[in-house]
This record gives sequence, C-alpha cells and structure tokens, in this order.
Amino acid sequence: MATSVVEMQAKSESKENLKLEVKRVIKASRQRVFDAWTRPETIRLWFAPGTSRVTDASLDAREGGAWRLAMTGGCGEEGLPDTNRVHAVTGRYTRVEPYDVLAFTWKSPANPDEESLVTIELKDVEDGTELTLTHERFLTVESRDRHLAGWSIVVPKLQEFFEKV
Repeated sequence: MATSVVEMQAKSESKENLKLEVKRVIKASRQRVFDAWTRPETIRLWFAPGTSRVTDASLDAREGGAWRLAMTGGCGEEGLPDTNRVHAVTGRYTRVEPYDVLAFTWKSPANPDEESLVTIELKDVEDGTELTLTHERFLTVESRDRHLAGWSIVVPKLQEFFEKV
C-alpha cells in the first residue's frame, strides 16, 4: 500500500498565527474526498487517530452549520489503551465550496480556550486529488505540534479508506 506524503510541516509565521500544513495526494475524485469530510456515515469510517474510532458524527456542512465528532479509544493513564475514553471535537463551518474548499473552526475540551481554524483545499492532479489541510490560530506551539501529530495519522487514514473501497 503505497502512500505519498507531499508535505507535512509546522509553520511559525508569528506567535499570533501558529499553523501547520499537510499535503497529500488521495486516489479519489475531489467529490468523493469532499463527501468523505462532510457525510457522517463516511467520516465515521476513517476519521480518528490511532486506535480511536468515531462513535457519533453530526455534520451540517453549510456555512454557519455546526459539526461534532465524538471519538472513543486512544490512550489513557500511562499510555495504555482506554476504550472508555470519550473525546469530542466541535465547530462551525465557515466556508463550504463543494468539491473545492471546506473550512471549519475546531474546538476541543483538551484546550477549551482555543478555537482554531481548519481549511481543506482540493485540487485535481494526475493521480487523483491533492488535499491541502491548513490548521491555524493555535494558542501555543505545543497545541500546534499535537495537532500536527494527529493530522499526520488521520490524513493517511483517509487515503487508506479510499484504497479499500
């Protein structure tokens, strides 16, 4: 199963705008990739880091619409797997241009004072769709780096999802 990471990097343009960018070619059409981000029945199948899984997905993919993903699993105390751990992330869609751009705020109980912004841009390329994920407006370098680690696991899972279907 060959995967090609075009780019994954943390960017520190300024303390006020800490951001990260992940680029990857997904072997699927822009429509299918966009739908994978906006349909609850599909996002449940691939969106969760590590051994976590999405147990509830509510996505109102229109500007101003709310979204929520609840995940279980991950690691608890001492890095051991914890299937009882529930983690929910929420936000609002700020830009919805079907098959081209999807932008949404990101809020997690792990850092309740931070509301960051995720932008997904999709572009046709020879082997499918180039996905560029930009996540910005972090309050700390540590938060940005944790999210970079998470996205570097989640985005490849999207590619793997399309390789299976």
